[in-house]
Amino acid sequence: MSAVQEIESAAPNLHLSAQTAYRLLSDPDADLEALRRAARRVNHAINGDRVTYVVNRNLNFTNVCAMGCSFCGFARAKGSGEEATYTPEEVVERLARTPNVSEFCMQGGINPELDYAYYRRLIRLVHEAFPTVHIHAFSPQEIHHMTALTGWTAREVLGDLMECGLGSIAGTAAEILDDRLRATICPGKICSARWEEIVRVAQGLGMRFPATILIGHVETPREHVAHLEFIRRIQSETRGFTEFIPLPFVPWHTALGREHHIAEMISMDYLKRFYAVCRLFFGDLIPNLQVSWVKLGIKNALTLLDWGASDFGGTLFEENITRTAGGRHGVYLPVERIRAAIERAGRRPVRRDTQYHLYETPEPEAGDAAVSQASLAGSPARAAQAGGNPWEG
Repeated sequence: MSAVQEIESAAPNLHLSAQTAYRLLSDPDADLEALRRAARRVNHAINGDRVTYVVNRNLNFTNVCAMGCSFCGFARAKGSGEEATYTPEEVVERLARTPNVSEFCMQGGINPELDYAYYRRLIRLVHEAFPTVHIHAFSPQEIHHMTALTGWTAREVLGDLMECGLGSIAGTAAEILDDRLRATICPGKICSARWEEIVRVAQGLGMRFPATILIGHVETPREHVAHLEFIRRIQSETRGFTEFIPLPFVPWHTALGREHHIAEMISMDYLKRFYAVCRLFFGDLIPNLQVSWVKLGIKNALTLLDWGASDFGGTLFEENITRTAGGRHGVYLPVERIRAAIERAGRRPVRRDTQYHLYETPEPEAGDAAVSQASLAGSPARAAQAGGNPWEG
């Protein structure tokens, strides 16, 4: 079957092959209009005219990190004068200043001075203070770090954090799931197999969360397709990914950008191709494809809705990862601006929660986020250790 035939026959349950995905991403003469039409058609079959968004609040509890990833502009060294680490009590205080939200998204650097007691107290105090808000926290890298701190398995760490109130982990720290490239851009991070192992354990415990890719640095279309294959293989077996999020690399304040003379973000022409390919490659396996307005700006984010994207992301309130790398599009969008933007694109804005439960009201109402926490009730948790939990506190 030719690439054109495969595009034309694409359907929610008939997914693009890896070979065709590569041709579409690498061939300068590919029929992009046919690709756009197919992505629109498949997306409409899955999502209709709706574009979802979440009312959430980001918080980075520490910017101290020992990983040394070259694509990062966020991390600060201890003693730099720019480091910041909030106590769990300070985190609760900061979150309390935020208007009503349905999700807290919390991640931080790998700070060698934080012990496991810090992480579990952080989750427990936030959950106690905001029992109906879904806590979406920690990357697979952070979970791996906690296994090193405790000597526990990933299942034991995740089960314990779930008992404290964790709703789901983030699907970040994926970057590019190619160990040759990871050795270049993030040599201190977990390998692809360890990322997959932790993701599968979390999904086995009932968690559902996004998958991501970092795009637009030193990788090629071949690595893009290999990454998509990696994610699709897991999803075909677990159905544990809620959405796929391409994260364009912001180069300006990063070592990777300086070393490789990357002066601009990935082109919108390529992103259009990539989003359309992702829509046809995943189909109904991963029905939600998110744009990152904080990296791309509202105008470019809206453009991608015509190429298969279906989710606008969140309000954020506080965003530091993109900002410190040189991001230029702000750190917060109020609900009314998100809804107005989606409507300008001729689509229907629909609020969701972390797990893609849909709501009729544009803003959270008291208690309506409880479904996200309730959906995890009864999930397996870490077996109690003899003598009690040494990190209780």
